[in-house]
Amino acid sequence: MQKIQFLYLLIGTNPLSNYVVADYFLNADLNIREIHFIHSAEDLENGIQSTALFAENLKSVLGKRFSRVGYFLHPIHIKDSFSIHRDVRKIIADAPKTGVHLDYSGGTKEMVLHSYETFKEIFGGSVTFSYFDTRRNLLKADSGSEELIDSVFLGDKAAIGFDDLFALHGYRRVPPEENSGSVFSVSFFEDFLDLIRRPGNFCAYLEWREHFYSVYPDFRRVLPADGMREVSDLLPPEFAISKELEKTLFLKIHENMPEYSLLEERDGRLVLRTDVSNKQMDKLIETRKYITGRWFEQYVYAVLRTCLSDIGTAARIDLNLLIQTNKKNFEIDVALIKGYEFCGISCTTDKTQSLCKSKGFEILRRTKQLAGDNSKAILMTFMNESNTRELDADLSDILEDRLLVFGLNDLLPAEEFCRKTIDFLSK
Repeated sequence: MQKIQFLYLLIGTNPLSNYVVADYFLNADLNIREIHFIHSAEDLENGIQSTALFAENLKSVLGKRFSRVGYFLHPIHIKDSFSIHRDVRKIIADAPKTGVHLDYSGGTKEMVLHSYETFKEIFGGSVTFSYFDTRRNLLKADSGSEELIDSVFLGDKAAIGFDDLFALHGYRRVPPEENSGSVFSVSFFEDFLDLIRRPGNFCAYLEWREHFYSVYPDFRRVLPADGMREVSDLLPPEFAISKELEKTLFLKIHENMPEYSLLEERDGRLVLRTDVSNKQMDKLIETRKYITGRWFEQYVYAVLRTCLSDIGTAARIDLNLLIQTNKKNFEIDVALIKGYEFCGISCTTDKTQSLCKSKGFEILRRTKQLAGDNSKAILMTFMNESNTRELDADLSDILEDRLLVFGLNDLLPAEEFCRKTIDFLSK
């Protein structure tokens, strides 16, 4: 591709595609001096929203990395072809006649068509064009003539971090110290996570979990009346995993949270206190929730983090991302970025197909908010194999293979779970 000095981008509602194109060109040493963002102007009378915010966000994110480049924003009215031609012509009327390139990956079809025509009209054969096919990760070059120019695969040539990805949409990730919904970290329960990821122990834990639910059918119900529950009631000797759980889970909670201690020794017996203050009760409830299922997202995170590191995959992974928007905050249990491709993971210990299906649609909606139509999602569940395969096939037909569903049988061995995840991300 010829040297580009002046890059023009049409800005739509998915700024990630614009970012990827700009990132590629800026890293390709094409001597780019200026980037011009052509965005729609607000026209409420005709039901047209402005994409100026996305252009501003792009300018901010790119400007942090490529400060040598000049960035310019240009609003155009897109209610009809005349308005588009007129406004685009004003923007490029005084531009240099060489080194100009228009990427028309963003914007409406009308913006693309009439902007393309106007650039051809003003610059003739000296202007070049490109379009980013996000489904195939191909940047398709267009000389403006019948000459064929090879496409460029961008899947391994552009990258973005979580904060910059969210910033493109005007979102913000709440820092961990502000997102203090849990007192538990991955490292805090590393021994527990290692314990249950062993095939035999995992099955034993599931049996014990059912027993725990029978003792505490309601997290907020205080049992028993005397304010104590012997740990031996929760960890009966008939469960082979009981001693390990006592060591890796209950005692660790007791030793590391003395100010909110829920375990104590009385007459040589280890008891779980339930006669606690409201603040301590919140911790007790949180502890019960963690024991019976909240650990699952940490398990998924820990396994994927390890396997991605082992195989050297260029990917970022994070846990419990709380995203702040101007309307309503939302959380993603586990998030992956491979290059610039985003994948959100929703984790649930539920077994029912109907609830799992709604969670599948929810995680897909959230990932699309953050990364557009080419984002992917994974739903981790405790469904049996039959329900898992049925739901995966059902949602794949609807969602064009953008969602992968896992059930209990897919979790072990961890290496196979990782392989399936990586294969899905690489499609």
